[in-house]
Amino acid sequence: MYGRPIRVATRSSALSLSQVREAINLLKTVLSEETFEIVSIDSEGDRHKLAPLSSMKRGMFSRRIEQALMEGEVDLAVHSAKDVPSELPDGLLIAGYTKRLDSRDVLVHKGLESLSELPKGFRLGTSSQRRASQILNIRPDISIVPVRGNVDTRMLLPGKGVVDGVVLAASGLIRLGRSNEITCYLSVEESLPDVGQGAVMIQCRDKALQSLLKSAGDMETSVRITAERSFLSEIQGGCSSPAAAYAEIVADEIVLRAMIGTSDGSEVYRSCIRLPADRACESGKSVLEGLVEAGASHLIGSENDKSW
Repeated sequence: MYGRPIRVATRSSALSLSQVREAINLLKTVLSEETFEIVSIDSEGDRHKLAPLSSMKRGMFSRRIEQALMEGEVDLAVHSAKDVPSELPDGLLIAGYTKRLDSRDVLVHKGLESLSELPKGFRLGTSSQRRASQILNIRPDISIVPVRGNVDTRMLLPGKGVVDGVVLAASGLIRLGRSNEITCYLSVEESLPDVGQGAVMIQCRDKALQSLLKSAGDMETSVRITAERSFLSEIQGGCSSPAAAYAEIVADEIVLRAMIGTSDGSEVYRSCIRLPADRACESGKSVLEGLVEAGASHLIGSENDKSW
């Protein structure tokens, strides 16, 4: 196709490298004669390691990689789907997704307690306002401690004096072969996953290549993430915003759940809608209307200011 290895860009973390290898294995099913070269790129988020995630908008971990793709430095880009904003840069296309892994959030700590069983005053590490909002809504008597770092770094924190436990994505631990270290899984009722959590997105520039690669991608994952990203498009939420959407396919229907809340957990609003699976693109608007009906309009903002 190119007369040389196909260059695939991703972040340089261990998890990102695991994800790009997963994507390349998928790509080889339709590009069996091609070879691939992984190009590791430090994102803006990676370069600002001391900045709190709450100060960063969705896109801080994908923008530099997308720029390399737009400028022709690489041929494809691979991202955690949750890192990619709802609006893609001009000229970039979603070429598909690998099969989504377990999307739930998980607790990792030294004991065996579930969220409801954690002792009062337990220090739980996360920089995600989405996680903090939902957890504090259920357990206002525990402490949320902002922590940053890659998965391996955060896994070392419990019991070291900073935090007693951490909240992570199950999919990341599964991809790194560390699922046996999970203490307990949080249900989607306890902590609704982030838009795209657990899925790996492949981007390209060429429509013909997009058509070819989409035939290899996981279609169920594509429909589910399309529904979740339609919600993201409606609210224009940043990566640290206390909002979430999670879609499942049940009997040829999309079941889309969404939440929005305050960072201190004092307010959390939820909505759930069902639509035919072929109307995934419309589901975001419908579930947002449900949040408004639930009383969340003051958190959503005006039509011209949906950044909250």
